[in-house]
Amino acid sequence: MSRISTRYLAKRLVVSYLTLLVIMTILFVLVRSMPGSFITNMITPEMHPSQVERLREIWGLNEPLWKQYTNFMVNYQTGEFGRSPMHKEPVWDVIIRRLPRTLILFGAGFVVAYTVGPLVGMYLGWWRGTSKDKIIYTSGLTMYSMPAFWIAWLFIWLFHFELGWLKSTYMVDQFGVADWTPWLAMTNILHHIALPLFSIAFVGWVGAMLVMRPSMNNVTGEDYVFLARAKGLSERTVMMKHAARNALIPVATQAIVGLAFLIDGSVLIESVFSWPGIGKLLVGAVLEQDYPVTQAAFFILAVLIIVMRLVTDIAYTYLDPRIKFGENS
Repeated sequence: MSRISTRYLAKRLVVSYLTLLVIMTILFVLVRSMPGSFITNMITPEMHPSQVERLREIWGLNEPLWKQYTNFMVNYQTGEFGRSPMHKEPVWDVIIRRLPRTLILFGAGFVVAYTVGPLVGMYLGWWRGTSKDKIIYTSGLTMYSMPAFWIAWLFIWLFHFELGWLKSTYMVDQFGVADWTPWLAMTNILHHIALPLFSIAFVGWVGAMLVMRPSMNNVTGEDYVFLARAKGLSERTVMMKHAARNALIPVATQAIVGLAFLIDGSVLIESVFSWPGIGKLLVGAVLEQDYPVTQAAFFILAVLIIVMRLVTDIAYTYLDPRIKFGENS
């Protein structure tokens, strides 16, 4: 029998949808509160006032604010993001071209951070108080206190300028069509993604470790751990199959917070490394006051976080058999 309550799942979907509506409303207000307008860059001194008014009409800026808000809410829920005045093409085309690049970089960073972090936290929590635990824990806290953009600049200085091992800008080199091969594309992307990925994972794994370590330490005294040992199971089996599974539950909660921080960090990391993703696109759109792209980029990031939060809730039921999704104990 499934531990997921269909009724509660439906409620969570409704709450997620309402949360998205609230975020969209706040986004609309914040973007419209920015000084100036993107059509300012289109206006020249020679233009007649009627031409300026025509520009405002084309971009819907002459309509009442309530109507702009209604159009915004309806269009964005149907996937209609409008056109970008900066890129001169549909916003959706701009987003869909940049989004996979952000997902590749930060998806890889998330996987690395939340593979290394829980594993290190599992061992430190199991052998808490040892000299190895103290050294790694202190080193992790030191890393966690460092700003991600400072780490990025440090890596660029060391691995690009001093050693010349890795690329520090863009996603790929420029090749002629005749020179482009699948192998060349893969190796070139790996060569470029290494530094930003190291910068993300260098700090990101510590958050998962800091949650997993005390959680692992707490479950070492549980009855099922003593029972597993009494059965004659090896220490490694008891640690990984019995203790670690239950200790992972708080890490699943922290993972969604970590994902949100990674996505927020996309603006800084992508700007430092000139990575052509959503973060760098967002910076350019804000500076150019490109309302459609700014709104769409924030909207996509909000959808990703809300979806991941819902997936995390569902994942609880598979991490802990005692949890019944949406049912009272």
